[in-house]
Amino acid sequence: MEIFNQEFTQEIIRHTWRNPVFMAVAIALVWLIPQLLIRRILSENYKKKKLEKQKDKIGKLYPKALK
Repeated sequence: MEIFNQEFTQEIIRHTWRNPVFMAVAIALVWLIPQLLIRRILSENYKKKKLEKQKDKIGKLYPKALK
């Protein structure tokens, strides 16, 4: 006994994959989710580098020990 017969499979494909609204949402999700993750990672790296540069500049102004 086949769980998913041919007619049922075709009906699922017709209701989902051939539906323009579903495809628009699916493409948008595939496009936006990685973009949001990459943007978050890049912004965290930017903040870390910005803090390091700021610490370096402050360190140059106020050296810890004069040799």
